[in-house]
Amino acid sequence: MAANPPLCQDPYYGHTFPLPYHGEQICLSRGCIDIKLEGGALRTRGNNNMRLCFVADKPDTSSGLHAFELPLAFITDEDFKQPIFNANNLSGRCFMVDGGPAGGEAVQWTLYFKDGGVGTFIPFFFRSCAYVRSIASRMQQQQQYQQPAGVGYPPPATAAPEAGAAPPQQLLQTALVDPSDPTKVYLTQPLDSSQQRDDAPKFPAPLV
Repeated sequence: MAANPPLCQDPYYGHTFPLPYHGEQICLSRGCIDIKLEGGALRTRGNNNMRLCFVADKPDTSSGLHAFELPLAFITDEDFKQPIFNANNLSGRCFMVDGGPAGGEAVQWTLYFKDGGVGTFIPFFFRSCAYVRSIASRMQQQQQYQQPAGVGYPPPATAAPEAGAAPPQQLLQTALVDPSDPTKVYLTQPLDSSQQRDDAPKFPAPLV
């Protein structure tokens, strides 16, 4: 997790998005979501884009926080609940971007879906997590094989996903759209190709 990632606006409608990394694809966005972080640091409404990024409609006046980045590879213990009298919610833990899982520090987060269904968003979220984790696992195995010359086995040529784990772009083409879910699916990118971050991500790629 990282606070206040760089944001940008699309050139046509002025909607706010997280500034993409090089090669990153914006897949979904959804309004009418509240976020609650461990300790109640911020609870506001905004749009949700896959990395997973939460962008508030208005910055929190007390803390100055306006967006959060939740790398799918660092998310654990995700759980979706549909209570009878309260809003559908998705919760989990996310390790800090700077330290990663090795750092051991994680933040508890919960997203509350305040309006509409979740039949488009939730399946895509869980399948995207599975895909990114398969890539991260292969990358970790690749690093373990990187030993001094002449020692051990050669590393795999590429960090390929596990069998059955479809990339997010393929998931978008086959996603079932829930008419009650206000999630927007982007088959073409809403941002200009020049709108990209110069730095590299601090979490496992590929991005979603």
